[in-house]
Amino acid sequence: MASPVVIPESVSLAVHALAKLASCSGKKLKLGELMVRPGSMDHLSKVMQKLARAGMVRSKRGRDGGFELAVAPGDIRLMDIWIALEGTFQSSICPFEHSCSLSSCVFGNVSSRAAEMIADYFTITTLADLVPLFGKHQG
Repeated sequence: MASPVVIPESVSLAVHALAKLASCSGKKLKLGELMVRPGSMDHLSKVMQKLARAGMVRSKRGRDGGFELAVAPGDIRLMDIWIALEGTFQSSICPFEHSCSLSSCVFGNVSSRAAEMIADYFTITTLADLVPLFGKHQG
């Protein structure tokens, strides 16, 4: 069943990967260790490159290479990740929200309330808040 609220795959991949990095306390992790299944390694690679350009991670190639956080986990909000990858925050359950000819939405204010809830969560939640989800065995 399809979800009425969709978080972009790039954002989901990034949040999972960065939270895992945060849980590993400064350890460098290879791309394969950051992969979320199911998912595309190529897509994750592009996501991590964007995050490196945004200054959230550092990457090093080669034998001792991998990815590490460039910023403290408590200083990276999920909204920062979304905006770094997608440019802006937009969340809507109605695909016709901006092009509908009706005077008011058939879904009432559910769409705007859902977007507001998501924006609030992404604005107040940091990577540090997600570290406990990974358990002690990660770091």
